Amino acid sequence: MSFGLRWGEDTEEGGGFIWFDAVTANVESYRGQVTKHPIANGGNVSDHFIRENPVITLSTVITGFDISQGSYLIQDLVGNSPYNTNPTPRAVQVNSTDQSVLTKFLPDSIGQFLADTTPEVVVDVERVQSLDTIKEYLVSLMSGFIFSDSKQKFVPNIQTVRLFEYNESLLKKIINNLVITNMVFKEDASSGEGIYCDLTFEQVTFASLKKVVISKQITQSLKKKAENKISKGKQPAEVNEVSEEKGPSLDKQRDVAEELSR
Repeated sequence: MSFGLRWGEDTEEGGGFIWFDAVTANVESYRGQVTKHPIANGGNVSDHFIRENPVITLSTVITGFDISQGSYLIQDLVGNSPYNTNPTPRAVQVNSTDQSVLTKFLPDSIGQFLADTTPEVVVDVERVQSLDTIKEYLVSLMSGFIFSDSKQKFVPNIQTVRLFEYNESLLKKIINNLVITNMVFKEDASSGEGIYCDLTFEQVTFASLKKVVISKQITQSLKKKAENKISKGKQPAEVNEVSEEKGPSLDKQRDVAEELSR
């Protein structure tokens, strides 16, 4: 069981590819839930099933040494090799530059008087330590932001990754649309020169938005309906002047009083 982590574009400039030297645990979780509606008799009625995103948890080990002889054969779909793989170390070679055939047959008592030659020692190139760089790559996958060249600022971004599963050096399966939701680095006295990391992936499903041009006839009708429903908010109360009512004149009042007294 071996895995590789790929993100970004399938190019060395636009993405990245990391190989896990060892995977000590692989846990896949598939969950869901059903809706529950209580009814009068004390039970529940279910009418829908909601599928939750699958979750994959890996316990990985990345070392600065070649513990797998076939790691240099690991490649992605377009032939890119992981950052942290090296060719198999070559054995040290000692080559003699002495081309004299005579020295091979003469005894050492006589050959010691002949001119000495210095043998050539060929060793493999020094391995580049990349653990710090690999850790920075992993942490950057959970930043949640990316720099936009067009806007010249950082914008929110969901970094998706792909998980490559290999059977020895042969690609077995690719799991797409993964988002890293948890990352734990463990280090103790026995960890040594290596990265021990627990990664939790969640396989997500994205919904795309589609822009549609609405005809002018529809927009005009919607505009009229919107205008009729415009709220004017609170309006000040209108004050109306009320004219003062005038009663009967004094002369009229006297006439009425005299008439009632008769």
